[in-house]
Amino acid sequence: MALFEEQLTEVRNLLDGWRGSGSGRDFDCSAREPWPDGPSLVLEEETALELGNPSAASISLLIWSEGGGVEDGKVTLVGPDVAEAASASVPFGQVVIAGGTFPDEYESYRDVRDAVYDTRLAGFSVRTMPSRQSVWCRVSRDAAGRGFSLVDLGAALIDSLKSLDGVSGAQVVFVTAGVDEVKKLAGAAAGAQRIVDAMMKMYSEENYDCETCEYQDVCDTVMDLKKIRQKLAEGKGSG
Repeated sequence: MALFEEQLTEVRNLLDGWRGSGSGRDFDCSAREPWPDGPSLVLEEETALELGNPSAASISLLIWSEGGGVEDGKVTLVGPDVAEAASASVPFGQVVIAGGTFPDEYESYRDVRDAVYDTRLAGFSVRTMPSRQSVWCRVSRDAAGRGFSLVDLGAALIDSLKSLDGVSGAQVVFVTAGVDEVKKLAGAAAGAQRIVDAMMKMYSEENYDCETCEYQDVCDTVMDLKKIRQKLAEGKGSG
């Protein structure tokens, strides 16, 4: 099994369901005028809309595909956009999928992660909490008044990812339709986090004793993790 194959399948099945029910709207942002970069701190008193407040549902998922199937340049919105929100705070799910080749999984994941985290837009603040697989965002009243959309955010994330070597395409999914819809991403997010944690442990600890590792169940099912372990073990043996 490829590194994030199970999570990709879960997300694609969710997308099929949302699109089939009419709740998922697709936007092609390939020719969209970029939203300007700028300071990303938005204070509470300046906020028009809050997405993913810790008191509400918030799930962030970052995965990649090396086997194709990424809908390059597409942003899918499940639920209200910024100007459509009926309240000042909404649950928030964010799925970012990169497509391409990622020969050094550890370095590639750090590069992809940093490309997402370092995206800064004027009038939009984001606080990521990787250990909780969540993201907390604010849209300023000024940005909302100038027409800021989640499609602008998606377009910026896609552009940032495609600036990386090896990344040939990217797509983004945002879910604001409610707590229940956001929580549909929980299984995929938890699975992806276990894979990333297992990979990071291999690189940081250089301990390849599977019998004593808490991630043995993950490595037993994800073939690419076994390949990473073998590559690292062989490198250590030849060093």
